Order: sequence, then C-alpha cells, then structure tokens
Amino acid sequence: MRAAVLVALLLTCTAARAQVAPRDLKFPPLRPVPAPNVETVTLPNGMRLFLLEDHELPTVNGAALIRTGRLFDPPDQIGLAALTGAVMRTGGTQAKTGEQLDLQLENLAATVESSIGEASGSVSFFALKESAGPVLEIFRDVLTAPEFPQDRIDLQKAQMTSAISRRNDDAGKVAQREFRSVLYGRDSPFGWQEQYSTINRINRADLRNFYQRYYFPKNVMLAVWGDFDTAAMKARLAALFAAWTVEQPPSPEFPKVMDAPAPGIYLAEKKDVNHAFFALGHLGGQPNDKDYPALRILADILGGGFHSRLVERVRTRMGNAYDIGARWEAEFDHPGLFEISGSANPISIVETLKAIREEVERIRAAEVTEDELRTAKDTALNSMVFAFDTKAKTMDRVLAYEYYGYPKDFLQQYQKGLMAVTRADVLRVARHLNPANLGVVIVGNPVMFGQPLETSGGLVNKLDLTIPGPKPIAGPPVRELAKP
Repeated sequence: MRAAVLVALLLTCTAARAQVAPRDLKFPPLRPVPAPNVETVTLPNGMRLFLLEDHELPTVNGAALIRTGRLFDPPDQIGLAALTGAVMRTGGTQAKTGEQLDLQLENLAATVESSIGEASGSVSFFALKESAGPVLEIFRDVLTAPEFPQDRIDLQKAQMTSAISRRNDDAGKVAQREFRSVLYGRDSPFGWQEQYSTINRINRADLRNFYQRYYFPKNVMLAVWGDFDTAAMKARLAALFAAWTVEQPPSPEFPKVMDAPAPGIYLAEKKDVNHAFFALGHLGGQPNDKDYPALRILADILGGGFHSRLVERVRTRMGNAYDIGARWEAEFDHPGLFEISGSANPISIVETLKAIREEVERIRAAEVTEDELRTAKDTALNSMVFAFDTKAKTMDRVLAYEYYGYPKDFLQQYQKGLMAVTRADVLRVARHLNPANLGVVIVGNPVMFGQPLETSGGLVNKLDLTIPGPKPIAGPPVRELAKP
C-alpha cells in the first residue's frame, strides 16, 4: 500500500513538472553592468593612480601599465621589447639580484612580475596585507631601477631562441601565426616574428635604452586594489615614488595597420600531421565601431558555439571538422581580425572550405531567425555578468579604457548596443564580410587532401616555414651606457 502511494506521488510530481516547460519560464532582463567606484589621482611626478578598496580578502594587488610594446621593436631587433620586459624582473634591481628578490618574495608569499606585450608593458605585484610594505618597495625598484645583468640577458635570449626552434611543432599555432602574418603583412610589426638573427643582435645597452625611453612616471598608470585605506595608500605611494622624477618626451604613436587585403589561398606544408588546420578571414575592426555589437552577434550565429551554423553544418551534418568556430576579433587601437578557424579531416578540407564560404554567403543574403538572434544575444549579454565579478577584472577594464582613450561607461554603452541589435542589423553588418577578400591559410600534408586545394579557389601560394639560421653580427660591439 505504501509503495503504491509513493508511486502515485512520484507520478503526480512528474506530471506537474512536465506542465512547466523551459520555454514557459520567465526571467527578468539583465540589469545594467555597474560602474566601478575607482578613485583616480595624479602624483606630483605625473604618474596616474587608480585605487579600489576591497576588504573581502586580506591581500593587496597592483599593476603598472606602461605605454610601450613590441610594436616599437626595431625591424632588425624584433624581440627587444619582450626581452626587456622579462629581464626587468628576472635580472633584479640595482639593490638586489634576481635571486635575492626570488628568496625575499618567497618568504613573504608574494609575487612581482614584469612583461611587455604587443602594445603595453606591465609590472604587477601580489602581497598579503601584512607584507604590503616591503613588497611595494620591491615593486617600485623593479619598475624604476632594473639592473639588466648580462647573465640574465643571455639566459632569456637562450629561452627565446629555443622557442624559435620549436615554433613549427604545433600545427594549430602555425596556422594562427601565419594567418596573422598574411593579413597584417610579414613586414608589419603586427605580422612579423622573432628570428635568431634579430635576437642575437640585441645587447645590454639596447635593453637599457629601450627601458629608459619608455619607463618614466608620466608614461605609467598604476592600479592598486585590495584591503587598504584609500587615503593611506595614496599617501604611501606618493612617498614611495617621490624620488622618481625622470622625464622623457611622450611616447610616439603606435604603428598603423596597413589596410592592404591579402586574399587567396596559402598552404604551409607540414607532413607530420594527420589533420588539416585552417584559418580564413580578413581584417576586422575595433570595439568603438558603432556596428561592433551587431558584428559580435553575427559572429556568434555563424560560428560561436554548438548552436551556430558552421558547427551544425560542417561538424554535425557533414562530419568534416574536428572543431570549428568564428569570431569578429576587435582590438582596442587597431583593426582586429574576422576569423573562421579549426581543424578538419584532410580528405575533406576542400569540401570544408566550400561549405564555409557558402555559409558566409548565406548569412549575407537573408535575415537570421528570431531564435538565432535571441540565443546569440543571450550568450553575449550573459557573458557580461562576469565583466566585473572580481576586483582584478574591474581594474583591468578601467585601465584598458583609460589606456586606449575609451569612455569610462564604454561597457554600459556596449551592453545597450547588444540589447538593441535586430535581425535587420545583423543582415546589414553582414556586408562587412567579404567572401572575395578572404585570406585562407591551410597547414597540413597536401598528399592527404582528397582534392587539390586549387579547386577551392584558384592559385595556391606556398608558405615557407623554414626558420632562418643565426647569422654572424658584423661590426664592433656597441658601447654600453654608463649606469645612472
């Protein structure tokens, strides 16, 4: 009897749940992304501070953003910026060696790191609240007084040349690298790459000169967040950096992307892989483009996930691709890339490329469905929930918008733009996709291709993956600068 009652109850509950279909659930609209409460101040030496209290954990974090980058590398010394950024920390300071800093930071359960990326340099730190004082002093010394010892330069150069020797090992990374080079241009700072010769040509004086040109107070934005009192931290940082009064002319403008399309098919032959890796697309845009929200939605519908058109057709129905995706990559200060990439069975690579082109044409020919639009907008808007879910992300966004000259409420504007995207908007911005202007890079073994690549679109350009060997450096050594 008891069993019968339990069965009846289970059936009743199951029937009740079945009456509430997922599509009947109602969710409130996503709330506006909150603007962070960051206090800003400029120190007497010109360095700008961004302070954000966060008493959730007894830690203090910081990051200095410096207006420099690999884009400033001389053409014959590609790798100079990256080398400088690495040795700033590993080489130690005028007061302590890198090994001494390692030991002190380990004892304090803290970190200090430095690097230089494409269009910015960074020196960051993490400390427990109780040890923030000595860690801040180390951070200041790394930022203001790096030593660049020769042995650490040699070690970092050896690591960089080792990376050059292995850069063709991963076929997927080769496709991404060559795709960038094809679209931006191999002779462009956005598309060139380090070589043995460009690394070997760099000496200690070059690192010191590069550092001295770009590391000065007025060229630095310093963000600090964590468990501290804002007024007290402001006073501490002002005293800590009071003696750093170096002056330099403002940093020059970063190089511009040459709007020179490189359509066509490019093959990088790699006989030791069983897959064909591909990347195709053309130059994209920047986040402050008025059409960027609609382009973000379009890319998601085209190839943003398992619900997308490319995945549904090329991977699910045709079974050709192991993975495939599309994105409209926007860069803050220069055109990014529209890219469709993935890997496929080499036998069907030509069929895969044909299907991709057809899907690009299809999304340009007619409006997307309401379901596609709703799913893509929900995906984009829901991802914004995580934009400010940590203080670190908050400071990253604040610094990025300030660094690249974007309005403080840019994220809120972007959120409104996503909400307003219509099917007509997606069709209109689909004109940004130009099938006739696609650069196509394939990495694989052509012997395994089911059809010649030429049948997918004409002439095939061969990409040379040969790594040029090191060349002897002619001329006398460059005299090192005297220590400041």
